[in-house]
Formats: sequence, structure tokens, C-alpha cells
Amino acid sequence: MSSARQRQLRRERQQVDRRRAAREPIARETQRRQAEAAIHADFQRQRRHHAVAYVLLALAVVIAIGHFFEHWGAVELMAPALQDLLIGWPMAGLLAIAAAIIYGK
Repeated sequence: MSSARQRQLRRERQQVDRRRAAREPIARETQRRQAEAAIHADFQRQRRHHAVAYVLLALAVVIAIGHFFEHWGAVELMAPALQDLLIGWPMAGLLAIAAAIIYGK
């Protein structure tokens, strides 16, 4: 084989090696960014769940306080049986339990 042909083959191998070396860091960088994006998405999902849980818990507290005032006689919005069901301890308890479940996800 002529020396010119050997030099050409050597140059081609070097070019292939350079391309491979250039591609690997890009792939690693892409994988790193994908992993960071997945972590960020999980964090955002957790924040949304916590926000919903806090809102439900606040609503449960408002319902419990309203029920206390209803039994105290300061507020009468509807029939007593309906008030016990809609703005009573059971509804406040269910909302608090739902908030705890959502917060724990």
C-alpha cells in the first residue's frame, strides 16, 4: 500500500474518532438535561399536590369553624339536618382526610 493511501486512511480514522468524541459529550449532556427535567417535573407535581392539600385543609377548617358557629346559634343558613351534613364535622373531616392523602402522594 502506498504511503499516500496510508495517510488518507489515517486521516479518515482520525475524523471518525473526532466525530465519535464530539458526539459522546452531547449525548451525555442531553441525558443529564433529561434527568434534570424529570426531577424538576416531579418537584413541580409535588408542589401542586401540596398546594391543593393546603387549600382543602383550609376549607376543612373554615367548615369546622362555620359548624361551630352554627351550633352556637350565631348563624343559621339552612335546615339543621342539612347544615350538619353540608357544613358539619363529617364534611370537615372528609376534606381533612383528603388533604392528608393528597399531601402524602
